Amino acid sequence: MTSSILNQAGFKTGLYTSPHFYSLRERIKVNGKIISQKEVIELVDEIRLAVEKVKSALTFFEVITSLAFLYFSKKKVDFSILEVGLGGRLDATNVVKPIICLISPIGLDHTQLLGNSLDKIAYEKAGIIKERSTVITPTQEDEVIDIIAKTCHKKKAKLLKISNLMRWKKLESTPYGQFFSLKGLYDSYERLYLPLIGRHQITNAAMAVATCELLNKQGWQIKKESIKEGLKKVHWPGRIEVIKNGPLIALDGAHNSTSAKALKNTIKEYFNYQNLILVFSCCKDKNVNSVAREIFPLAKEVILTKIKFIRAAEPEDIAKRTKEFQQRVVIEKDLTKALKYAVKISRDEDLICITGSLYLVGEARKILKLHGGGLCLKE
Repeated sequence: MTSSILNQAGFKTGLYTSPHFYSLRERIKVNGKIISQKEVIELVDEIRLAVEKVKSALTFFEVITSLAFLYFSKKKVDFSILEVGLGGRLDATNVVKPIICLISPIGLDHTQLLGNSLDKIAYEKAGIIKERSTVITPTQEDEVIDIIAKTCHKKKAKLLKISNLMRWKKLESTPYGQFFSLKGLYDSYERLYLPLIGRHQITNAAMAVATCELLNKQGWQIKKESIKEGLKKVHWPGRIEVIKNGPLIALDGAHNSTSAKALKNTIKEYFNYQNLILVFSCCKDKNVNSVAREIFPLAKEVILTKIKFIRAAEPEDIAKRTKEFQQRVVIEKDLTKALKYAVKISRDEDLICITGSLYLVGEARKILKLHGGGLCLKE
Protein backbone atom coordinates (compact mmCIF):
# COMPACT_ATOMS: atom_id res chain seq x y z
CA MET A 1 0.00 0.00 0.00
CA THR A 2 2.83 2.38 0.87
CA SER A 3 4.51 1.57 -2.43
CA SER A 4 1.31 2.27 -4.37
CA ILE A 5 0.86 5.65 -2.67
CA LEU A 6 4.47 6.67 -3.30
CA ASN A 7 4.13 5.64 -6.95
CA GLN A 8 1.09 7.88 -7.28
CA ALA A 9 3.04 10.72 -5.68
CA GLY A 10 5.60 10.47 -8.48
CA PHE A 11 8.43 8.74 -6.63
CA LYS A 12 10.43 5.86 -8.04
CA THR A 13 9.79 3.11 -5.53
CA GLY A 14 11.43 -0.29 -5.11
CA LEU A 15 9.37 -3.03 -3.48
CA TYR A 16 10.80 -6.30 -2.17
CA THR A 17 8.35 -8.94 -0.92
CA SER A 18 8.14 -12.69 -0.36
CA PRO A 19 7.16 -15.36 -1.13
CA HIS A 20 6.28 -15.42 -4.81
CA PHE A 21 3.48 -17.29 -6.57
CA TYR A 22 5.00 -18.28 -9.91
CA SER A 23 8.38 -16.63 -10.43
CA LEU A 24 10.99 -15.23 -8.06
CA ARG A 25 10.92 -12.11 -10.25
CA GLU A 26 7.62 -11.21 -8.57
CA ARG A 27 9.57 -10.42 -5.39
CA ILE A 28 11.42 -7.46 -6.92
CA LYS A 29 9.48 -4.54 -8.39
CA VAL A 30 10.09 -0.91 -9.28
CA ASN A 31 6.97 1.23 -9.61
CA GLY A 32 4.85 -1.91 -9.64
CA LYS A 33 6.72 -3.54 -12.54
CA ILE A 34 8.53 -6.81 -11.86
CA ILE A 35 12.18 -7.20 -12.73
CA SER A 36 12.75 -8.77 -16.15
CA GLN A 37 14.38 -12.14 -16.70
CA LYS A 38 17.21 -10.44 -18.59
CA GLU A 39 17.87 -8.12 -15.65
CA VAL A 40 17.92 -11.05 -13.20
CA ILE A 41 20.48 -12.88 -15.33
CA GLU A 42 22.68 -9.78 -15.55
CA LEU A 43 22.52 -9.22 -11.78
CA VAL A 44 23.31 -12.87 -11.04
CA ASP A 45 26.40 -12.63 -13.24
CA GLU A 46 27.40 -9.46 -11.42
CA ILE A 47 27.15 -10.89 -7.89
CA ARG A 48 28.31 -14.44 -8.67
CA LEU A 49 31.95 -13.95 -7.64
CA ALA A 50 31.01 -12.17 -4.42
CA VAL A 51 28.56 -14.95 -3.51
CA GLU A 52 31.13 -17.66 -4.21
CA LYS A 53 33.69 -15.91 -1.97
CA VAL A 54 31.43 -16.26 1.08
CA LYS A 55 32.82 -19.14 3.13
CA SER A 56 29.48 -20.34 4.44
CA ALA A 57 26.89 -20.91 1.72
CA LEU A 58 24.32 -18.15 1.38
CA THR A 59 20.65 -19.03 1.51
CA PHE A 60 18.34 -18.53 -1.45
CA PHE A 61 16.69 -15.62 0.36
CA GLU A 62 20.04 -13.94 1.06
CA VAL A 63 21.02 -14.13 -2.60
CA ILE A 64 17.67 -12.77 -3.81
CA THR A 65 17.85 -9.98 -1.22
CA SER A 66 21.28 -9.04 -2.56
CA LEU A 67 19.84 -8.96 -6.07
CA ALA A 68 17.05 -6.66 -4.93
CA PHE A 69 19.43 -4.23 -3.22
CA LEU A 70 21.68 -4.07 -6.28
CA TYR A 71 18.71 -3.64 -8.61
CA PHE A 72 17.22 -0.80 -6.57
CA SER A 73 20.63 0.88 -6.49
CA LYS A 74 21.00 0.65 -10.26
CA LYS A 75 17.47 1.95 -10.77
CA LYS A 76 18.22 4.88 -8.43
CA VAL A 77 14.95 4.51 -6.57
CA ASP A 78 13.75 7.25 -4.23
CA PHE A 79 12.42 4.72 -1.72
CA SER A 80 13.05 1.05 -1.02
CA ILE A 81 10.25 -0.79 0.76
CA LEU A 82 11.52 -4.07 2.18
CA GLU A 83 9.36 -6.83 3.61
CA VAL A 84 11.21 -8.88 6.21
CA GLY A 85 11.44 -12.53 5.24
CA LEU A 86 11.59 -14.20 8.65
CA GLY A 87 11.64 -12.57 12.07
CA GLY A 88 13.70 -9.43 11.70
CA ARG A 89 16.78 -9.32 13.92
CA LEU A 90 18.74 -11.85 11.86
CA ASP A 91 16.91 -11.39 8.57
CA ALA A 92 18.87 -10.66 5.41
CA THR A 93 16.95 -7.41 4.92
CA ASN A 94 18.12 -6.11 8.29
CA VAL A 95 21.35 -4.57 7.02
CA VAL A 96 19.77 -1.25 6.11
CA LYS A 97 19.08 1.77 8.27
CA PRO A 98 15.40 2.54 7.70
CA ILE A 99 13.83 5.92 8.35
CA ILE A 100 10.53 4.21 9.22
CA CYS A 101 9.91 0.70 10.55
CA LEU A 102 6.44 -0.84 10.38
CA ILE A 103 5.63 -3.77 12.67
CA SER A 104 2.32 -5.45 11.84
CA PRO A 105 0.35 -7.50 14.41
CA ILE A 106 2.57 -10.24 15.82
CA GLY A 107 1.31 -13.77 16.35
CA LEU A 108 2.79 -17.23 16.87
CA ASP A 109 4.49 -18.15 13.59
CA HIS A 110 7.78 -19.83 12.64
CA THR A 111 8.01 -20.86 16.31
CA GLN A 112 10.69 -23.48 15.57
CA LEU A 113 13.02 -20.66 14.52
CA LEU A 114 11.80 -17.54 16.33
CA GLY A 115 10.71 -18.99 19.67
CA ASN A 116 7.55 -20.49 21.10
CA SER A 117 6.19 -17.41 22.86
CA LEU A 118 4.98 -13.97 21.79
CA ASP A 119 7.68 -12.15 23.74
CA LYS A 120 10.45 -14.18 22.06
CA ILE A 121 8.99 -13.55 18.62
CA ALA A 122 8.47 -9.86 19.44
CA TYR A 123 12.15 -9.63 20.41
CA GLU A 124 13.13 -10.95 16.97
CA LYS A 125 10.69 -8.64 15.17
CA ALA A 126 11.85 -5.61 17.16
CA GLY A 127 15.36 -6.32 15.90
CA ILE A 128 14.62 -4.19 12.83
CA ILE A 129 14.37 -1.05 14.98
CA LYS A 130 17.39 1.18 14.44
CA GLU A 131 18.84 4.16 16.31
CA ARG A 132 16.59 7.25 16.14
CA SER A 133 14.23 5.70 13.60
CA THR A 134 10.44 5.95 13.71
CA VAL A 135 8.39 2.85 14.49
CA ILE A 136 4.74 2.46 13.49
CA THR A 137 2.63 -0.33 14.95
CA PRO A 138 -1.08 -1.06 15.44
CA THR A 139 -2.70 -2.73 18.45
CA GLN A 140 -0.53 -5.56 19.80
CA GLU A 141 -0.69 -7.97 22.72
CA ASP A 142 0.63 -6.43 25.95
CA GLU A 143 3.82 -8.50 26.03
CA VAL A 144 4.51 -7.60 22.40
CA ILE A 145 4.07 -3.85 22.77
CA ASP A 146 6.19 -3.96 25.92
CA ILE A 147 9.12 -5.47 23.99
CA ILE A 148 8.70 -2.99 21.13
CA ALA A 149 8.50 -0.02 23.52
CA LYS A 150 11.61 -1.11 25.46
CA THR A 151 13.56 -1.56 22.23
CA CYS A 152 12.48 1.89 21.02
CA HIS A 153 13.56 3.44 24.32
CA LYS A 154 16.93 1.70 24.13
CA LYS A 155 17.47 2.81 20.51
CA LYS A 156 16.07 6.33 21.07
CA ALA A 157 13.49 5.54 18.40
CA LYS A 158 10.10 7.22 18.20
CA LEU A 159 7.19 4.83 18.74
CA LEU A 160 3.83 5.64 17.16
CA LYS A 161 0.98 3.40 18.31
CA ILE A 162 -1.47 4.36 15.59
CA SER A 163 -4.48 2.83 17.35
CA ASN A 164 -4.06 5.60 19.93
CA LEU A 165 -3.16 8.37 17.49
CA MET A 166 -5.47 7.72 14.53
CA ARG A 167 -9.11 6.81 13.98
CA TRP A 168 -10.67 4.87 11.13
CA LYS A 169 -14.15 3.61 10.33
CA LYS A 170 -15.45 1.17 7.76
CA LEU A 171 -18.26 2.74 5.72
CA GLU A 172 -19.42 0.11 3.24
CA SER A 173 -18.09 -2.96 1.49
CA THR A 174 -18.53 -5.68 -1.12
CA PRO A 175 -16.55 -8.93 -1.45
CA TYR A 176 -14.21 -7.00 -3.74
CA GLY A 177 -13.35 -3.89 -1.74
CA GLN A 178 -14.39 -1.39 0.89
CA PHE A 179 -14.82 2.31 1.62
CA PHE A 180 -13.58 3.78 4.90
CA SER A 181 -12.91 7.12 6.56
CA LEU A 182 -9.66 7.91 8.33
CA LYS A 183 -8.36 10.55 10.69
CA GLY A 184 -4.61 10.41 10.22
CA LEU A 185 -1.69 11.82 12.15
CA TYR A 186 -1.98 15.18 10.40
CA ASP A 187 -4.98 15.06 8.05
CA SER A 188 -8.45 13.56 7.59
CA TYR A 189 -9.81 11.49 4.71
CA GLU A 190 -13.57 11.21 4.26
CA ARG A 191 -14.03 8.36 1.80
CA LEU A 192 -11.09 6.17 0.84
CA TYR A 193 -11.52 3.06 -1.32
CA LEU A 194 -9.41 -0.06 -0.87
CA PRO A 195 -9.74 -3.03 -3.27
CA LEU A 196 -8.99 -5.39 -0.37
CA ILE A 197 -11.42 -6.57 2.28
CA GLY A 198 -11.19 -7.15 6.02
CA ARG A 199 -10.87 -4.74 8.91
CA HIS A 200 -7.23 -5.80 9.21
CA GLN A 201 -6.64 -4.32 5.76
CA ILE A 202 -8.04 -0.98 6.91
CA THR A 203 -5.49 -1.16 9.74
CA ASN A 204 -2.77 -1.89 7.18
CA ALA A 205 -3.97 1.10 5.15
CA ALA A 206 -3.81 3.29 8.25
CA MET A 207 -0.16 2.26 8.74
CA ALA A 208 0.60 3.13 5.12
CA VAL A 209 -1.12 6.51 5.42
CA ALA A 210 0.77 7.26 8.65
CA THR A 211 4.04 6.41 6.89
CA CYS A 212 3.29 8.73 3.98
CA GLU A 213 2.12 11.55 6.23
CA LEU A 214 5.41 11.33 8.14
CA LEU A 215 7.38 11.38 4.90
CA ASN A 216 5.38 14.41 3.79
CA LYS A 217 6.34 16.20 7.02
CA GLN A 218 9.98 15.36 6.30
CA GLY A 219 9.81 17.19 2.98
CA TRP A 220 8.71 14.50 0.54
CA GLN A 221 5.65 15.96 -1.15
CA ILE A 222 2.78 13.48 -0.89
CA LYS A 223 -0.65 15.00 -1.47
CA LYS A 224 -3.98 13.70 -0.16
CA GLU A 225 -5.00 12.82 -3.71
CA SER A 226 -1.92 10.59 -4.06
CA ILE A 227 -2.90 8.76 -0.89
CA LYS A 228 -6.46 8.32 -2.15
CA GLU A 229 -5.39 7.12 -5.61
CA GLY A 230 -2.59 4.96 -4.24
CA LEU A 231 -4.94 3.01 -1.98
CA LYS A 232 -7.49 2.73 -4.77
CA LYS A 233 -4.92 1.11 -7.06
CA VAL A 234 -3.46 -1.39 -4.57
CA HIS A 235 -3.01 -4.87 -6.05
CA TRP A 236 -2.19 -7.62 -3.54
CA PRO A 237 -3.14 -11.10 -4.81
CA GLY A 238 -3.95 -13.94 -2.46
CA ARG A 239 -5.21 -11.79 0.40
CA ILE A 240 -8.91 -12.73 0.56
CA GLU A 241 -8.88 -12.37 -3.20
CA VAL A 242 -12.24 -13.05 -4.86
CA ILE A 243 -11.77 -14.29 -8.41
CA LYS A 244 -15.12 -15.82 -9.34
CA ASN A 245 -18.78 -15.02 -8.97
CA GLY A 246 -21.53 -17.62 -8.40
CA PRO A 247 -20.37 -19.33 -6.24
CA LEU A 248 -17.77 -16.91 -4.99
CA ILE A 249 -14.25 -18.31 -4.72
CA ALA A 250 -11.99 -16.55 -2.22
CA LEU A 251 -8.28 -17.22 -1.84
CA ASP A 252 -6.28 -16.29 1.23
CA GLY A 253 -2.85 -17.25 2.50
CA ALA A 254 -3.83 -17.46 6.20
CA HIS A 255 -1.30 -19.76 7.86
CA ASN A 256 -1.22 -18.80 11.55
CA SER A 257 -3.73 -17.96 14.27
CA THR A 258 -3.56 -14.20 13.69
CA SER A 259 -4.24 -14.38 9.95
CA ALA A 260 -6.83 -17.14 10.45
CA LYS A 261 -8.76 -14.95 12.89
CA ALA A 262 -8.68 -12.10 10.37
CA LEU A 263 -9.97 -14.46 7.68
CA LYS A 264 -12.72 -15.80 9.96
CA ASN A 265 -13.90 -12.31 10.89
CA THR A 266 -13.83 -11.17 7.27
CA ILE A 267 -15.82 -14.18 6.06
CA LYS A 268 -18.46 -13.48 8.69
CA GLU A 269 -18.69 -9.75 8.04
CA TYR A 270 -18.03 -9.24 4.33
CA PHE A 271 -19.71 -12.22 2.67
CA ASN A 272 -23.36 -13.18 2.39
CA TYR A 273 -23.43 -16.92 1.69
CA GLN A 274 -25.41 -20.06 2.41
CA ASN A 275 -22.65 -22.63 3.01
CA LEU A 276 -18.87 -22.40 3.25
CA ILE A 277 -16.78 -25.01 1.44
CA LEU A 278 -13.15 -24.96 2.58
CA VAL A 279 -10.23 -26.18 0.46
CA PHE A 280 -7.23 -26.43 2.79
CA SER A 281 -3.57 -27.36 2.80
CA CYS A 282 -0.55 -26.17 4.75
CA CYS A 283 3.13 -26.73 5.40
CA LYS A 284 4.02 -29.43 7.91
CA ASP A 285 5.97 -27.03 10.12
CA LYS A 286 2.87 -24.89 10.80
CA ASN A 287 0.63 -25.08 13.86
CA VAL A 288 -2.35 -26.32 11.88
CA ASN A 289 -4.57 -26.55 14.97
CA SER A 290 -4.32 -22.81 15.60
CA VAL A 291 -5.60 -22.18 12.07
CA ALA A 292 -8.20 -24.96 12.01
CA ARG A 293 -9.64 -23.84 15.34
CA GLU A 294 -10.59 -20.51 13.77
CA ILE A 295 -11.93 -21.45 10.35
CA PHE A 296 -12.85 -25.16 10.17
CA PRO A 297 -16.02 -24.80 12.31
CA LEU A 298 -17.37 -22.24 9.82
CA ALA A 299 -17.35 -24.76 6.97
CA LYS A 300 -20.05 -27.18 5.90
CA GLU A 301 -17.30 -29.35 4.45
CA VAL A 302 -13.48 -29.27 4.48
CA ILE A 303 -11.54 -30.60 1.50
CA LEU A 304 -7.94 -31.40 2.41
CA THR A 305 -5.42 -31.39 -0.41
CA LYS A 306 -1.64 -31.25 -0.84
CA ILE A 307 0.55 -28.50 -2.22
CA LYS A 308 3.52 -29.21 -4.47
CA PHE A 309 6.11 -28.08 -1.97
CA ILE A 310 8.90 -29.88 -0.13
CA ARG A 311 7.47 -28.93 3.29
CA ALA A 312 3.88 -29.80 2.39
CA ALA A 313 1.82 -31.53 5.07
CA GLU A 314 0.05 -34.78 4.23
CA PRO A 315 -3.75 -34.37 4.15
CA GLU A 316 -4.16 -37.50 6.28
CA ASP A 317 -1.96 -35.96 8.98
CA ILE A 318 -3.92 -32.69 8.85
CA ALA A 319 -7.16 -34.68 9.23
CA LYS A 320 -5.88 -36.50 12.33
CA ARG A 321 -4.61 -33.33 13.98
CA THR A 322 -7.75 -31.28 13.34
CA LYS A 323 -10.59 -33.80 13.72
CA GLU A 324 -11.98 -32.01 16.78
CA PHE A 325 -12.76 -28.93 14.68
CA GLN A 326 -14.62 -30.50 11.73
CA GLN A 327 -16.42 -33.80 11.16
CA ARG A 328 -17.14 -33.52 7.44
CA VAL A 329 -13.72 -33.93 5.83
CA VAL A 330 -12.81 -35.12 2.34
CA ILE A 331 -9.24 -35.90 1.27
CA GLU A 332 -8.23 -35.23 -2.33
CA LYS A 333 -4.49 -34.81 -2.80
CA ASP A 334 -4.76 -33.56 -6.38
CA LEU A 335 -5.57 -29.86 -6.15
CA THR A 336 -7.35 -29.66 -9.50
CA LYS A 337 -9.64 -32.51 -8.48
CA ALA A 338 -10.14 -30.92 -5.06
CA LEU A 339 -11.25 -27.66 -6.69
CA LYS A 340 -13.54 -29.50 -9.10
CA TYR A 341 -15.14 -31.31 -6.17
CA ALA A 342 -15.60 -28.04 -4.27
CA VAL A 343 -17.41 -26.50 -7.24
CA LYS A 344 -19.45 -29.67 -7.79
CA ILE A 345 -20.91 -29.72 -4.26
CA SER A 346 -21.50 -25.97 -4.06
CA ARG A 347 -24.41 -23.85 -5.20
CA ASP A 348 -24.38 -20.29 -6.52
CA GLU A 349 -25.19 -18.87 -3.09
CA ASP A 350 -22.28 -20.72 -1.42
CA LEU A 351 -18.72 -19.55 -0.74
CA ILE A 352 -15.61 -21.57 -1.56
CA CYS A 353 -12.53 -20.52 0.41
CA ILE A 354 -9.05 -21.76 -0.50
CA THR A 355 -6.63 -21.17 2.36
CA GLY A 356 -3.85 -22.42 4.64
CA SER A 357 -0.79 -21.38 2.66
CA LEU A 358 0.30 -18.83 0.08
CA TYR A 359 1.84 -21.76 -1.80
CA LEU A 360 -1.63 -23.32 -2.04
CA VAL A 361 -3.07 -19.99 -3.17
CA GLY A 362 -0.43 -19.69 -5.88
CA GLU A 363 -1.18 -23.16 -7.25
CA ALA A 364 -4.93 -22.58 -7.07
CA ARG A 365 -4.72 -19.21 -8.85
CA LYS A 366 -2.88 -20.88 -11.71
CA ILE A 367 -5.46 -23.67 -11.99
CA LEU A 368 -8.43 -21.32 -11.73
CA LYS A 369 -6.99 -19.00 -14.33
CA LEU A 370 -6.53 -21.92 -16.70
CA HIS A 371 -10.11 -22.94 -16.05
CA GLY A 372 -11.60 -19.50 -16.67
CA GLY A 373 -11.90 -18.46 -13.04
CA GLY A 374 -13.45 -21.76 -12.07
CA LEU A 375 -16.25 -21.73 -14.65
CA CYS A 376 -14.95 -24.84 -16.40
CA LEU A 377 -14.38 -26.76 -13.17
CA LYS A 378 -18.04 -27.74 -13.00
CA GLU A 379 -18.76 -30.97 -14.83
